[in-house]
Amino acid sequence: MILAFPNRTCLLILSPVRKFTVASLMMLAIAQTIANAQSSPQQEDNWRVRLQESQPLALRDEGSPPAEQASKSETTNTMSEPTQILWKGFLYGDQHFRDKPRPVGSPLYFEDPFINSDIRFVYLFHDFPKQSILKGGDLNVYALQLRLALTERLSFIATSDGISHLESPILQDETGWNDLALGLKYAFFVDHDSDFVASAGLKWKLSNGHANTLHGNVDELVPFLTAYKGCGKLNFIANAEGRIAMDEHRGNHLFHWNGHVSYEIMDRLFFPLFEVHGVHYLSDGDHLPFNDGGLDYANLGSNDVAGKAVFWGGIGARWNIVDHISWGAVWEFPLQTVANNDIFEQRVSTNLIFTF
Repeated sequence: MILAFPNRTCLLILSPVRKFTVASLMMLAIAQTIANAQSSPQQEDNWRVRLQESQPLALRDEGSPPAEQASKSETTNTMSEPTQILWKGFLYGDQHFRDKPRPVGSPLYFEDPFINSDIRFVYLFHDFPKQSILKGGDLNVYALQLRLALTERLSFIATSDGISHLESPILQDETGWNDLALGLKYAFFVDHDSDFVASAGLKWKLSNGHANTLHGNVDELVPFLTAYKGCGKLNFIANAEGRIAMDEHRGNHLFHWNGHVSYEIMDRLFFPLFEVHGVHYLSDGDHLPFNDGGLDYANLGSNDVAGKAVFWGGIGARWNIVDHISWGAVWEFPLQTVANNDIFEQRVSTNLIFTF
């Protein structure tokens, strides 16, 4: 037997019988009472009962076209919560922001505010200017970044590791380990209705890397603030952080800021983007007699960089390949004269992200 109520999305199921039992009649009465209480007089005229043998009791929405019903079903599936593991938010974090575009440029320091678990494969190709202390050459960086959502608001982050290969006319070609950077990130303000999230965090960058690839010089403490705002198809991310050298003689204190804007096209599939970055040297060290400091790749402890600022931009795109997997790439270029570019000539950055 089927009982069909138009414009409703709930279901009632009874075992097929030829005769109503007392329990069946009670359930039918309760269902009819609830339906009548929720319906308007005009809606009641559309309610009808169909009897069919050997069929369950069901409620069907015949007032909406099939496409509308499918859309409702897809929306419900998209917004459904994943299966809880251990406690709420563990591994999955805040699913509202799962598919938002992530930044690409300055990957070792540009942290987004999202609390999700992901694995990011990072590759960076960087050209050194001939006017720099390195007299030209290039750098290849291969890294694996990890982020683990501990709750809906808190995540563990590992943003620097892997290896680098450096070539320069004044140095031997070298391949070595990068410094490790570990920390925590907490979303202190979240508003799903306005599509906004702001987070703060703290990273510890260790000096365990290989000296001949310009790492391994000084530990850094890196506090940061980061925020995201969605405005329809536009996405904005802003980030600011300090790099505090734990030995002010071997390292420089720096201030970083980063910005990202992207535009959604092709229904959350493709995001053209533009990014801008800045590094400000706040102090001199006395480790090396240089006027270049290493930007967002290294901290050289140079003795003639305080007050210097370097700016560069990036243009590229992010592509959501399939659900949970996206790829982004940018070409980065200086925004000032070559003489003020520190070790920056040009760069290509890319990352492949697997998000839970």
